[in-house]
Amino acid sequence: MRHQQLIANLGLILALGVSAAAEQGGGIIRREEPPQSGREIEQSAVRFAGSWRPNGMSGDTKVIGTVIDIRQVPVSAVRVQLRNLDTGTVEQETDSNDQGEYEFAVENSGTYVVEMVMVDGYVVALSNAGSLARFETLQTVVQLPGRWDISTRTVVVAQDMTSFFGMSAETTMTATTIQIAVDQDVRPADPGTPVSP
Repeated sequence: MRHQQLIANLGLILALGVSAAAEQGGGIIRREEPPQSGREIEQSAVRFAGSWRPNGMSGDTKVIGTVIDIRQVPVSAVRVQLRNLDTGTVEQETDSNDQGEYEFAVENSGTYVVEMVMVDGYVVALSNAGSLARFETLQTVVQLPGRWDISTRTVVVAQDMTSFFGMSAETTMTATTIQIAVDQDVRPADPGTPVSP
């Protein structure tokens, strides 16, 4: 019974609205005709302040992050690219700044990963992948599998201890450690007592 009463009231409101519109338009309900060629289309005076944004969302849609090596040292001036994992395509490329930081402004939401690439296009390291919606910021970190050698612009991969078992004296862990210390110019804190030649 209550539903019937609500439906009757809605019908009355609709009828009143149509009759009011008919009175304003001279009793004729008009239909807008599609524009014809040669006829100018009247521009609307309504202007929007900007694109719609959900409550609490601010800023642009972007992917930011840092390139670091295995020692947590920022890697500057290296090429990074943004790959859309939904399409498999590289969408943007840039270089890391002096602090190893990079930023990509993204047009479409999706799942992204950042790759560090060498000059020949070889991918050295990947960031964490993540899904990104509009007006969100995805924080990523590209960590190299070794130490970044800035002079040769290569990654020096640390040796695995298990690879030294059964090796000759020239390739022992001690020999390799000494070679790394010489390469990096690491000096002992206390040279100790000099030994005669």
